[in-house]
Amino acid sequence: MQVIEEFTIKPTTLVCPACQSMFASPTIVTMPTISRDTPVEADLHRVLPDAAVRAALVAMCPACNYTWWVTAYRPHLFKPQLVPPTPLVDSPKKFAHAVLTGRQNQAHALDLALLALNGCWCAREAGQPHERWLDLAGAELEKALKDPEWKGNRGYYHYIMGEICRQSGYFKGAIEHFGAVGPSSMLPRELVERQKVHAVSGDAKPVRLPPDLVETIFCPQARRRESLVSEEQ
Repeated sequence: MQVIEEFTIKPTTLVCPACQSMFASPTIVTMPTISRDTPVEADLHRVLPDAAVRAALVAMCPACNYTWWVTAYRPHLFKPQLVPPTPLVDSPKKFAHAVLTGRQNQAHALDLALLALNGCWCAREAGQPHERWLDLAGAELEKALKDPEWKGNRGYYHYIMGEICRQSGYFKGAIEHFGAVGPSSMLPRELVERQKVHAVSGDAKPVRLPPDLVETIFCPQARRRESLVSEEQ
């Protein structure tokens, strides 16, 4: 078992959905709840304390190399010491294997984009270059947004695409995508306008969100309770 700043990771026996082999893989068993003080960046990802934590979100079968989100695997009661271990792979590279698995299984471009984004964040958490991951995430998310049959929250993902463009230095594209974010995205207008200002000023650096925006986006119930208390007073 490994404890990294309140995140607990331990080996778990999983069953591969592709070949039904059993193997042991690190999984996250405890995770601190997001609060207003949790570090969150403007592309709406939680900053994790170590690349190993993010890498534990995916699992890789040693028998067939099928790699996907750990939630796709069925846990088994066998002790992890009694089954083969997952391959020893560099944390960001696990997401490259997951992208490959997705392509082999005709996953939607949005799924590939989200894996590539996590690969980008994992590379940054590992202190490795992340630009190619950002390019891959942008290419796949652009495909998803152009898919007329996809019924997802387009406004939300236009915002994410805007952040990818901004961090890639493509500021015109960032401004266009931020402009396509409407009320259906369920994102605060303050957030979108804030990032648009960064794009207009040519700022490509990753940006941490202030605590009030983190609370508004990720802890709305806490914000509502706070408002009710203020009204009663």
